[in-house]
Amino acid sequence: MRRLEDWGRLGGIGIAALALASALLFFGPRLLGAAAGPEAEIITALKEAEQDGVSLPVPGAPVPLVSRKIQYARIAVSVAPDGQSAEAYATLDFEGVLGATVVSTAGVERVPFTHASGKWKPESSVAPRLVAAVAALEARRRALEQGLPQALSRLVGAGGDGGAGQAWAEVAPLGRRRLTVAAWYVRLERDEAVVTEHYRLEGDLPSRPVDTRGERPLLLVREGDQFLFSPGLM
Repeated sequence: MRRLEDWGRLGGIGIAALALASALLFFGPRLLGAAAGPEAEIITALKEAEQDGVSLPVPGAPVPLVSRKIQYARIAVSVAPDGQSAEAYATLDFEGVLGATVVSTAGVERVPFTHASGKWKPESSVAPRLVAAVAALEARRRALEQGLPQALSRLVGAGGDGGAGQAWAEVAPLGRRRLTVAAWYVRLERDEAVVTEHYRLEGDLPSRPVDTRGERPLLLVREGDQFLFSPGLM
């Protein structure tokens, strides 16, 4: 009987050890991050975001930007003196889709973090600069397609053409216009985003139908938390 009790105690100890090992495996990175300070915890949070299927809401877009690949490298963290906010700077390698549009980027990303409820969390998104650039690109596409010149003018940075010019001249005559984008290839730099757009423009002129496919370079400049087009929209 004594031997059975001993075996029972040993079995209980084994189960407890397995449970502890499982907990360390799951929570270990978080515990180590917290023990090593905010820098390590923030880096851990970014690395944990490297998953397929991460959904990033894009302001003004009906669907989110969904990752197929997201990877951070060369991460550096700057913590504010109050210890309640921080910024992570990293290179970002991203592939994903916005609806039917392929979005691919490589370049510099800056992720603000805040400390709340004992955890460091991204302030808005794990890729805010990329999201801001895609938001501007999608707003431009939608305004050109729907014929909204005032919306276009708000997307042009200082020194731009005000949203008229070549962009509006190209699409304004078309009836039943449709502008679709197969892909945006984005290179994020410190204060700008260099984009190659693969597009298809369809519509009707009085004399003939139009169906044009092509690619064009676009330049967006950062102003605060948003990106605007410079010098123009086309």
